[in-house]
Amino acid sequence: MNKLINIVLSGLLWRKYKFFILSLIILISFIFVVGQVHQDYLRYNELQEIPTNIGLSFAVKWLIWASSIILFLVANHYFNRYKRQQKELATEQSNSALSKLLKWKSRFGNNAGSPPINSNEASSTSRQKCGATAYVAEVDGDDAVDPFATIRKKNKLRSYADVVIEQKLDK
Repeated sequence: MNKLINIVLSGLLWRKYKFFILSLIILISFIFVVGQVHQDYLRYNELQEIPTNIGLSFAVKWLIWASSIILFLVANHYFNRYKRQQKELATEQSNSALSKLLKWKSRFGNNAGSPPINSNEASSTSRQKCGATAYVAEVDGDDAVDPFATIRKKNKLRSYADVVIEQKLDK
């Protein structure tokens, strides 16, 4: 059972941190390769009669290491930003479906078989009939930022249960 849990957790971690793990492996291997090339240069330089550019080789090595670490951080930052934007886009698409459904419900009311009505008439009649049923009001720029602005503007807040009870009493 422990092996199964380890496999599942490893799969979940891999799925979530795949780009980070791969870029970290590439960074570590790149730093290792640059260090080995630098060691080879220092050995070659020892064989020469007059050693040259040893200080410059260290500066170049550290500059390459620093730039590779900066590239690693920037790549992971932009990848995380891209993933966050994809997630927000998916959330917005799901919310847009909900808002379309609420607009459709406010337009047609509770009975879907009735013919379409003018949107201004539909919103006023649905407010008069159902009060608390969900409808999407046309909002200006300030209200678009605040999702609760339409709720604050209502005179009386009623739950869905209140509306159902009133409809049953009317029948």
